[in-house]
Amino acid sequence: MPGWVRCCLSRYAITWQMIVMAATGIVGAVEAQTCDEGRGTESAIAALFDGSAGTCDLNGDGSTTAPDVTAALQAQVEGTRTPTATPTLTSTPTATPTRTSTPPICPTSGADLAIEIVNQSGMSPVSIELSGTRVGSECISTGLAPSYRIATTCPDQPGEPCVQIGALAPGSWRHSIAVLAPNSGQVQHQPSLLVTGASPNRIRFTIFASVMTIQTPANSGSGSLRRALQDAIDATKPLLIQFAPDVFVPGIPTVINLDFALPTLATDDVTIDGTDATGAGGNRIVDARGLAIGALSIAGARNHVVGMRFRNAGGNERDVVSIGGSAATANVIERTQIDGAATADGIGVDQGAGRDFADTANVIRDCDVSGAADKGIKVTRDAYVRVERSWVHDNANGGIQATLGGHVLASQNLVERNRGSTAQNGLSVNANDEGISSGFSELITEGNISRANGANGISVRAFSVATLHDDYVATNASSGVRIFNDVGPAATATVEGISAVCNGVDGAVVANTSTADFGSAAGSVGDNAFAQNNLPAGGANLRNATGLQISAVNNQWEHCGGGATCDETQIAAYDLSDHGAMTTFLPAQAHRAQQPVLARAEPVVGQVGELLRIFGSGFNAIDGHFAENQCADVAGRNRCLPLRGNCVEIDGVPAAVEAVTPTMLVVRWPFTCIAPVPVVVKVRQGATNATSNTLMVCTNSQ
Repeated sequence: MPGWVRCCLSRYAITWQMIVMAATGIVGAVEAQTCDEGRGTESAIAALFDGSAGTCDLNGDGSTTAPDVTAALQAQVEGTRTPTATPTLTSTPTATPTRTSTPPICPTSGADLAIEIVNQSGMSPVSIELSGTRVGSECISTGLAPSYRIATTCPDQPGEPCVQIGALAPGSWRHSIAVLAPNSGQVQHQPSLLVTGASPNRIRFTIFASVMTIQTPANSGSGSLRRALQDAIDATKPLLIQFAPDVFVPGIPTVINLDFALPTLATDDVTIDGTDATGAGGNRIVDARGLAIGALSIAGARNHVVGMRFRNAGGNERDVVSIGGSAATANVIERTQIDGAATADGIGVDQGAGRDFADTANVIRDCDVSGAADKGIKVTRDAYVRVERSWVHDNANGGIQATLGGHVLASQNLVERNRGSTAQNGLSVNANDEGISSGFSELITEGNISRANGANGISVRAFSVATLHDDYVATNASSGVRIFNDVGPAATATVEGISAVCNGVDGAVVANTSTADFGSAAGSVGDNAFAQNNLPAGGANLRNATGLQISAVNNQWEHCGGGATCDETQIAAYDLSDHGAMTTFLPAQAHRAQQPVLARAEPVVGQVGELLRIFGSGFNAIDGHFAENQCADVAGRNRCLPLRGNCVEIDGVPAAVEAVTPTMLVVRWPFTCIAPVPVVVKVRQGATNATSNTLMVCTNSQ
């Protein structure tokens, strides 16, 4: 055995018997790796002896040497001790391991809670009973309260808490309010996550002017949802529609089966709250039973639907949930499941519903939208919608679309596996659908994941305007981003901070007379990444099919190389379809010469397995992706030992990476928040690796 091998094995406590025991797995794993810039499939051992320096630089020191073999061996042995799951792109990845095998001790200071009461009852003061119970066991409580119950009165003090409670056990909670006076019978519930911190956690309850309680799952009659919607027009507002817990039992799905369409919610200021006493949503279900009707239609303003489930719209182009008309402004659908549209969309918003992206926009937030024959969410004819933190998946003809003059602002959504029909894009904007247009359509994005869709990850077509920020566009069957006008006037797009990686055709393509700015002095700042798209089959990381000049400076490229500056010749030859003839790409951003900087995290608290987005700059999107399995192992390509791509540590615990752009990392929380902890990001740079500034998360600071 060579001396350097004995030395390295001794230093890292790796025995020869361990190597023999795992030999087959080691050779297979190392030889299967496509190292660094994807120049071959040689193993680290073969690279060491055949002189292909840098090909398998596993420890990031800029060369292929003996320590790279040690890194490969150590990683394999560690893998035999603690196998790590490979994220799949065909289902939502499972939660990452928790911090320890047993929960930690709760911080002795506990969590403070401030409860704000928004009194819209017309009576002051109001008499209420507040209660809460910790429903999780994220830490071991020693002397901290696992529940509370308080009866009190609250005068009108807008913005000020009515009650403040201290020394509560941190973790997952369910809170409830019962309004005693005025005696309207109002009872509401909501979940929250309480953490220890310098400021109190805050929740808010509204006391409504009137309350209706659904007493039966029957299609019609006294106490039915149908009767409540009929009577809502004349009720005192704001109105709460709630569900009787003895009929709609908490934790048990209960279905209202429709025989014919419900009345349109054509009045204002109505809240339909399906959240049950467990804090869960989705157990109060309205089922259209496959009839040629929708499950809910809204034509009024400032209505709020929360914690419900609507499903099974049938034929005649009926959406499961529809919002329409110029009076339909500022409606919110939140924490609601929408699924099963046989011929149309999950949610359809049209006919001038909303006038801007601010106060009048209709909002779809934290929803699960799936199973539509057409789009998951479609916005048309001058309507304005914000789609936030929602999961839009497994819809046959696309995920989220603005068309026929619709306007969409899509923020931090997971849009995946929308496929099976002819327009199966993840996100799309299209003003010339079916040869009809009421004006330009608009798409603004920020922090979305669009992956494994049947066509393009993001499609911008014909008389449309798109502004794309910090999106991860990967493993889509066609191109990552496509900007084109096969019919109609040109489309335009400004693109910055996205990754277009591992898509079936091109990373990004601009065609016909459409224009795009991927990085210039006047518009986009660049910070995009293009890598591992289907180059062997004739794809391009960036395809300019316009005959016009396109600017794409300050971006990360698959063929940049591993140095402090990019190899311009290689980028032109392999990453650009026109080899730079009509595409301005210099200066390029060397992915191994960046200092990671953390700016913010959203959401700042979370439970184990939930998504956390970390925004900043200088993340290494190229080393974070390899092509041999179409980027299905993003978490494996961004790991802490040995450092590959990007290492994200939350309180010292590695977090599984779900998505990488030069400006955004998406990870799964490795544990549930109970107290403030630091986040740091390390990126592979070569001989020395770079570490970011520290960002605090799991904090309730205002």
